[in-house]
Amino acid sequence: MPGKTVGISDWLLPWRRFIEVRAINSPSDFEEALALIDAMGKWDAEQSSRFGVPEVELLEYVYGHTVDTLMEKFRQPGAGFFLARADGIVAGCAGYSKSDDGIAELQKMYVRTEERGQGAAKGLMTACLDGMRDDGYDRVQLETVSFMRGAIALYESFGFKPCDQFREIPASLQPITIFMERKL
Repeated sequence: MPGKTVGISDWLLPWRRFIEVRAINSPSDFEEALALIDAMGKWDAEQSSRFGVPEVELLEYVYGHTVDTLMEKFRQPGAGFFLARADGIVAGCAGYSKSDDGIAELQKMYVRTEERGQGAAKGLMTACLDGMRDDGYDRVQLETVSFMRGAIALYESFGFKPCDQFREIPASLQPITIFMERKL
């Protein structure tokens, strides 16, 4: 998948910004993705604390990555990781890997707040779904939380539906966690 690029042409975007989504492989790209993931973790911890989720528990469960662990996870066969850039500026990231059950799992989907609603999330989702199909998957799952309404709306617009819990999660996260899936 290295070098694969998806461009969302400016005719889709009334404000005429060009969104480029491409598979990442270099350490510097993974550093940019990690910065996005760290920002997502900080925001997620703030929001989750309102529901009684201890920050340390959330950060350990979801966000304990380094550049090396991201590269190890997303350079595996059957995995892909993408960065979206809006007019050359890093706007978001998303990836997928194989779950323990051999199903594709969408992970680390994040678009910077100021870039939301401008096509980056749709481009990232399209690139991930295309990559999953290319890697031979027939189904994809994801895990999200109830207060991420914009993300849930995006997932639903791509055909994701609620599904049964497919992994164990900390007890503090159970009341707010949503599991979703779709066929490819």
